[in-house]
Amino acid sequence: MGDQPVSTRPFGLRLLVTVAAAGILLLLSGCVARPATTPRTAPTTFERAAARTAQSGAVRDGIPLNPEAWVQLWTPVGAGKAIDSCVSRDSNGALGYIADPALASKTGLPYQITLGQTGVVMDVDVMQRIVEGCIAAAPVDDRILRVPNRAWAAVYAYDVTFLRRCLLAHGQRSAATPTRAEFDELLAFGASWSPYDTVVVQKRAAWYALADACPAFPPEITFG
Repeated sequence: MGDQPVSTRPFGLRLLVTVAAAGILLLLSGCVARPATTPRTAPTTFERAAARTAQSGAVRDGIPLNPEAWVQLWTPVGAGKAIDSCVSRDSNGALGYIADPALASKTGLPYQITLGQTGVVMDVDVMQRIVEGCIAAAPVDDRILRVPNRAWAAVYAYDVTFLRRCLLAHGQRSAATPTRAEFDELLAFGASWSPYDTVVVQKRAAWYALADACPAFPPEITFG
C-alpha cells in the first residue's frame, strides 16, 4: 500500500474543529440540554392583590373564609360565570348571581342576586355568606379594562396570534374570536374579550404553570 496522506494541521486545532462540529450537530438536533426552570409555587404580587380585593367584602362583613381558597384568576367575563356557578352550587339551586357593574352606583353592589325555582326561603345572612364566599374564591384580573385605547391593537394582535394558540396548546378551549372592530367596541363600552375568558383549572399549581407559559398580556403592555 502507498503512503497515507498526513494532515499538516496541529492535533489541537483538529480536536477543536471536531468538538465545534459536534456542538453544531447537537444544536441542530435539539439535543442540547437547557437550564431547567423551577415551577412557581407562590402567587405574584398582582395575584395577591386581586385575591385581597375579591375577599374584601367577606372580610368587611366578618364572614369566615380561607384566604388561600382561590385557584385561579378570572377575567371579568369568566368571573361572573364562575361566581354564578358557585352560588348556585352552594345554595342548592336556590340562588343565582348576575354581574352588573352599572348597579354599583345605585346599590353599592356590582351584582344582583336572583332566586332559583326551588321555592326555598333563605335567610339574608345565609345568602350573604354564600355570595361573598363565592366572590372571595374568584379573584378577577381586570387589567383588560385598564388597557389604554392606543394599545388595543397590540393586545388584540397578541391575543389572536399567540395567546389563543398558547392556551389551546395547553389543553384549554377558546370562545369564538371577535373581529378587531368588535374587540374595540366591547372595550369602548366597558366590556371585554380575552382568550382567558373560558380558561378553567382545578389546581393552583396548574394555574401558575399556565399563567407563566401563556402570559395574559404582551410584555410591552405594563400596568402601574
